[in-house]
Formats: sequence, C-alpha cells, structure tokens
Amino acid sequence: MRRMGANSYDAMLVVALWVAAAAPFAIGFAIAGRLQSPALQMLLRVYLPFVGFAYFGRAWVRSGQTFGMRAWHLGVRAARGRLTVARAAVRYLLALLWWASLIEGFALAFQGRYHVAALALAVFGTAYFWIFLDPEAQALHDRLSGTRVLFIPKSPGAGDKPGADQGQP
Repeated sequence: MRRMGANSYDAMLVVALWVAAAAPFAIGFAIAGRLQSPALQMLLRVYLPFVGFAYFGRAWVRSGQTFGMRAWHLGVRAARGRLTVARAAVRYLLALLWWASLIEGFALAFQGRYHVAALALAVFGTAYFWIFLDPEAQALHDRLSGTRVLFIPKSPGAGDKPGADQGQP
C-alpha cells in the first residue's frame, strides 16, 4: 500500500511537470495552425518521458527518494554497489513500460479489443504482482534493474516540536 501511495503522489507531480513541459508544444501547435503536426507530436512523445526521468532519475540517484517516496517512508537503493544514472534509467524505462501497458490495455478495452487488452493488462499485472511472489517483496522492474525499494523508518524525534509535550506554544 505504501508503494501505491508513493506512486499516486509522484504521478500527480509528474503530470503537473508534463503539463508545464508540454506548454511550449501547445504554443507550437497553435502557431502551426493545426494539432496534426507530426514532427511536434513525435518530439513531444520523446520529450515527455525525458522530463519524467529528470524527476525520477535525479531523485533516485541523489537521495534515493522522490517526494512521494519520502512522504511514504520508502527509498530506492542499488541491490549491490551505488545507484547509478544507468541503473536508474533501466528502472525508469521498465516501470514506464509497465505503466504504458496498463494505459494501452484500457485504451484497447474501450475499443473492444478485449483479447489484446487482456494481454497488455497482464503485462502490467505481472510486473507489479511480482511483489507478492518475490522473496524480498521487490517489483519486477526492481529485480531486473538491480534495485530495491526499502522501508525507511521515521527517525526518532524527526517531527517533534520542541516543548510540544510540555504544553508550550
């Protein structure tokens, strides 16, 4: 449940970043006079995942925690050695693939292509339900990228205010 909470927090932040990052493209579409500019659409489809990695990758490599992970007391560490940009990129790309399969699965289901939708949803499900099968409760993208998500307990007194228990303001 902690992972889902952290994912929800981070999803809201990344969507906000994507909206801000897509604003210049919206202006470009308006200047081009049409929404069907293939060059701008392709550039946008390549650019937005990089924006997402700028958020996740930087946080994972720098502190091991995104804002969502910090709120839910989770952290990403390398299974062995240091968490490098390359390892963070592999983790991000695999997780992005799983989430893309979820979105595509729903899109295919709405189009009535239920068999293909079931396959796409199974990819997402397998990747995240792997947590229940893994002896260390790691997701498939963590296993494949050589990372681990760990619970980071709150340090004693981290949220305490001085004098809070003595009734002082």
